Amino acid sequence: MDQLPTSFSSFNERESSKDGAQRGRVSRHHDGGRGRGRGRGGGRGRGGGRGRGGGRGRINRDGRGRGRGRVGRGRGYKNENTVEISVKDDVVKVDEISIGNNGDSISIAVQGCSHGHLDRIYDTLTLYQEKHGKKIELLLCCGDFQALRNTTDFDTISVPQKYRDMGSFYKYYAGIKAAPILTIVIGGNHEASSYMQELYYGGWMAPNIYYLGASGVVNYRGIRISGISGIYKHNDYRRGRHEFPPYDNSSLRSVYHVRNVEVARLKLLEKLQKNLPKEGRENVAAVDIMLSHDWPRGIEQHGDTAGLIRKKKFFEQEIQDNNLGSPSNEELLLTLKPTLWFSAHLHVKFWARFHHRINEQTAKPVEAKKVEEITENTTFIALESSAERCSDQSNLTDLMTQFLSLDKCLPRKYHLQVVNFPMKPPSNDIDKKTSDSPLYRLHYDLEWLAILQKTHHWTKSSRSFVPDPSIDEIEITTDDIDAIRIKLYDSFKDQTDPTIIPNNFTMTLQPHGTIGSDQHVNQGRMVGNPQTDDLLSILGMNHIITVPYIFNIPGNAISQQLLDENEIDIDEMESTDHSPVDAENGKYVEPLEEDENEIDLDSE
Repeated sequence: MDQLPTSFSSFNERESSKDGAQRGRVSRHHDGGRGRGRGRGGGRGRGGGRGRGGGRGRINRDGRGRGRGRVGRGRGYKNENTVEISVKDDVVKVDEISIGNNGDSISIAVQGCSHGHLDRIYDTLTLYQEKHGKKIELLLCCGDFQALRNTTDFDTISVPQKYRDMGSFYKYYAGIKAAPILTIVIGGNHEASSYMQELYYGGWMAPNIYYLGASGVVNYRGIRISGISGIYKHNDYRRGRHEFPPYDNSSLRSVYHVRNVEVARLKLLEKLQKNLPKEGRENVAAVDIMLSHDWPRGIEQHGDTAGLIRKKKFFEQEIQDNNLGSPSNEELLLTLKPTLWFSAHLHVKFWARFHHRINEQTAKPVEAKKVEEITENTTFIALESSAERCSDQSNLTDLMTQFLSLDKCLPRKYHLQVVNFPMKPPSNDIDKKTSDSPLYRLHYDLEWLAILQKTHHWTKSSRSFVPDPSIDEIEITTDDIDAIRIKLYDSFKDQTDPTIIPNNFTMTLQPHGTIGSDQHVNQGRMVGNPQTDDLLSILGMNHIITVPYIFNIPGNAISQQLLDENEIDIDEMESTDHSPVDAENGKYVEPLEEDENEIDLDSE
């Protein structure tokens, strides 16, 4: 395998240590005045305690701070440093923050919109690790990943023709390069949708690169990570998954629209959470980290709203109409109460803190009407948020969701963040010092597998109206979960822990640059994926919106051909010009009409 090359000419670091107390919501000034400045994040909150961070309000001589502020509760974050990585004439700024109290933690990198630039992302993080002498254990990618295997995948991605480029994913798919960091991916609105549809329930897109599926949950070192792929559009929210390749101009877009069934499945996590003892239940999150492409609706009102509008003036009307973000993600925010929520899509870096309340009512189900209509769930705060918004502290819990959205992977954009997340103790005596131990592997979430199994009848492949599923009708018992554990054990007897997700990646199409890779397989129809076949078999489920792998024979023909290194012209793959001039040879589709109901900022 070729060595991972680097195109960086220099690597410069600029430490700008900032105490967390300078970035909170409430300030205690010298003379006893209260600063109400535009605090840009969590203070030094210690678990369930009040954050002591100061806002950015200026101090008057009489000790009174100017501006607005809030009381901070729950875990705060502390900004530690900013690193500038020089890539020729490009500078990538990577911020690093710590969540919660000082102590043992693991470093997780978060990427906004990837747009196929895996080489740039991995090279940046490799140099970051070398300079700091620390290991980043996970990379979380928040959509627009663009996992293009070859040029035929261009027929399955909704991207304006002038922006179409193979990117570098195919190198990792083919094994020419290896992903140096365990990577977890969700889908956005610019994806190779046919490939992601093969892995509707999740699976390896390449070695060490895992897709969470249309919605999904996995575990890593005790950290529960959930995600939902795609973006919200009211016209398709209550329809079945009717799209199958080859897509037409309509299904090419609707295939990445979120469906109510996928949201309802995630909401069931909170129902299972209620099985905990009643005392202290309100202080336990259903998941630790949530990934989505578009934002939860209204989250911008819990951060620096005015600063956001200064950066993105055209958001102002949507904010006033309570129309920025996804109403279904708003439901999930109020239901799951994750510690961290990461998003992308709007191509801007933005922090917010959302405080959860005791007996907080889940947002009303998304009504079957246009999202433009304002609901009662969130009140517009205008250009300056009001301190009175959180003046009633009596029913606040210790739970707080910290939200971060990142930019796209382009020069001088804030698209990468390193987060030091509190480490959870292992549930057994696994050797923590060995990176090959099961502790450092990705694990199935047994409750999630039980949810998939119990709600399989919710999945519809028709375009007809699908009513919101009844969560109350689903009952999941410990016996259901134990039965799944036994099935996993029977299927993966060679593993020390049956919940470890097996490394069963299989190439289902030839990678770019190989013989015949520019030819459609199965006339452009779905070819299936053996990973999906295996999971459905374990759970006793049939194919509804997926298909059995058409080459499901020992040593399938595609994999056999790819294992012959003589069939792969490495030099051609590295030197191919992917500019729009080659569009005709690459069989690009014609540009699509604009979809007025979605936000597409790639033209910035």
